Amino acid sequence: MSETKKTQKENPPKSTGLAVAKAKTPVKARRRQTAIRKAGSRELGQAFDETFERFRNEFEDLLFPFPDLVPTMPDVRVPAVDLENREKDFLLKAEMPGFKKEDVEINVHEDGVEISGASGWKYSEKDQAYICKERACNSFYRFVELPEEVKIEDVNAQLCDGVLEITLPKKAPKPKRKVQVK
Repeated sequence: MSETKKTQKENPPKSTGLAVAKAKTPVKARRRQTAIRKAGSRELGQAFDETFERFRNEFEDLLFPFPDLVPTMPDVRVPAVDLENREKDFLLKAEMPGFKKEDVEINVHEDGVEISGASGWKYSEKDQAYICKERACNSFYRFVELPEEVKIEDVNAQLCDGVLEITLPKKAPKPKRKVQVK
């Protein structure tokens, strides 16, 4: 016997407590087991999807037993706004494409501005070849909180080229003080 084989017989390697099993199954059997596992996971996934779909449908039926009686929600748009803090006033700009000044309602509070309206940009019913319709809205609403109180009686607004500009004079502009870094 060679020296290495002799040494291995006399001093077997120490056990680590982990058992390593050698695959004694032939290659074809392992492939068959893998195919069975894959088919089972496909069936399991399909069964899960069907169960979830059934649950969702039953839940919707509980919430909305008479779908024809549920009123449809109007398309309400939230206009994008910019609020600029100037020395003596705030300037609020809001996007209002397709709205006329008669359609816009502005309510000013000392601490905020409420903008709402109806009858904005609409699509013609004749042309239904749209792929995407994102600009249409029946109404809009936005409340913008102001960081300081404003003089309600001196507020003015104008709508030009689809942009609403509201000038909000401050009640008592907060004094500023420049601090020097030491």
